[in-house]
Amino acid sequence: QVIKIQKNLAQANIILGHLGVQRDNPDYYAVSVMNYIFGGGGFAARLMDNIRDNRGLAYDVHSSFLANKYAGSFEVELQTKNGSANTAIDEVLKEMERIRTEPVSDKELSDAKSYLTGSFPLRIDSNRKIAGFLTAVEFYGLGLDYVDNYRKFIEAVTKDDILRVAKKYLHTGSYVLVVVGDLEKAALKY
Repeated sequence: QVIKIQKNLAQANIILGHLGVQRDNPDYYAVSVMNYIFGGGGFAARLMDNIRDNRGLAYDVHSSFLANKYAGSFEVELQTKNGSANTAIDEVLKEMERIRTEPVSDKELSDAKSYLTGSFPLRIDSNRKIAGFLTAVEFYGLGLDYVDNYRKFIEAVTKDDILRVAKKYLHTGSYVLVVVGDLEKAALKY
C-alpha cells in the first residue's frame, strides 16, 4: 500500500514499513543484530553507508524493529529532496533484498554484537533506567536472569541466523510506504 500526501515541502518525508515481531519471539535477538547491521546502527549501518555516505541522498536514514507484547512494527525512515525520493526508496528496497540474500560480513556481525552488548549497561545506569528496565523484564516475562543472559543471546547469533531472520521478517514485496512531500517534484513511481 502506498500513501502519498501532498505538502509543499523541500524534502520528501518517507516511511516504509510493515509488521514486525513480538518481544517474546525466539528470533528477537537475531532480528536485533540484523537490524543494527541493516539500518539501526547509525553510521555503521548499511542504509546510512549507501544512502547518505555513498549517494548523498539523505542526512539521516535508519530502521527499527519495535517489538511489543503483540507484533510490533518494522520501519525505515528518511527525508530526501523530492526529486530523489524514487532513488532513495529504490535503495532502501535494494538493501532489504541484499541483507535477505547475501551473508553479512564477519566484521559487520562482530561490530553489531560488540555494540549491542557493550551499550547494554547504559540501559541500567541510573535508578530511573533500572526501574524502567525491571518493569520491562517483568512485563515481557524475560526472567530475573535477563541481565546475565542478554549477552549470551546476542553472542549466539550467527551469519546464518541473520540471513534466516532477514528472509523471514523483511518483506520487500509487502509493505506500507508513506511519502509526504511535493508530489509533483517527487514524481513517484510507486
